[in-house]
Amino acid sequence: MQNEKEKIGLSVVIATLGGAWLEHTIASLMESSVAPDEILICIPESHVQHVRSLESDVVKIIATEVKGQVKQRAYGFTRVTFPLVMQLDDDILLEKDAILHMVYFLQQLGSRNVIGPIYFSSQSRQCIHALKTGLSAIPKNLFDWLICAAPWGIKKMGIVSAIGLNYGVDDQYCTDPLKQTDWLPGGCVLSFKDDLILEDFFPFTGKAYCEDVYHSFFRKQAGTKSWVATRVKVFIEKPEPEFSKLAVEKVITIRRYYLSLISGPQWRLFLYETFCRLRSRFYKG
Repeated sequence: MQNEKEKIGLSVVIATLGGAWLEHTIASLMESSVAPDEILICIPESHVQHVRSLESDVVKIIATEVKGQVKQRAYGFTRVTFPLVMQLDDDILLEKDAILHMVYFLQQLGSRNVIGPIYFSSQSRQCIHALKTGLSAIPKNLFDWLICAAPWGIKKMGIVSAIGLNYGVDDQYCTDPLKQTDWLPGGCVLSFKDDLILEDFFPFTGKAYCEDVYHSFFRKQAGTKSWVATRVKVFIEKPEPEFSKLAVEKVITIRRYYLSLISGPQWRLFLYETFCRLRSRFYKG
């Protein structure tokens, strides 16, 4: 592995609107045992004033004409300098050695591979993709199996089901340091520059629900494998459930389009949509 603070040829790309946590994310990167060679803050021209104070020899402001996480990030990918590239959300905090270990594993895997960490709540410090087991898990396992076409129990970790439902990895059920998956959450992904998807693959505006499932699909189409480093941690505020009527309808549209890409079973997705719409009627958030 690398020596402390040795340069490793790493660009970090952060698509943002200049949120309050961005400064903490940058500090987390710079305090890592190996720091990035450059951090590209990809932000619409109208928001540049919010981040200008963060600019430095390492932190570069990339003003974009486009707005939208996927569009901003794709533009940033075309501006990177170094052979390793990490995409990072603007509210992620990394463990001190997270970059060190992810770079080590990716270099062992070689090209046509990408790698991500395990995600933990910054409040509870618990894995945000924790799986229930035992009797209490039976109702959800039945639903996932019958409706969502997902495997039973821990076998669903890291998969994208036949209707495009994605399931995260719970580190407590992983015995190996690497686990191959169908997808990676978009919050933190390390790849080689030559393996980046440079196209704007997400044909929707507004909040980019499920964009990481799309991104993983197009990486897979390009012959790139996804891996989770099961002992590498990053921390994030646990996302709010997508239970509101507005969010549900948008997610349904996005998942329908994804289903057309993978030729999944429409009847299963219809049942899942019906459940989501019924649940949203009782959501008080």
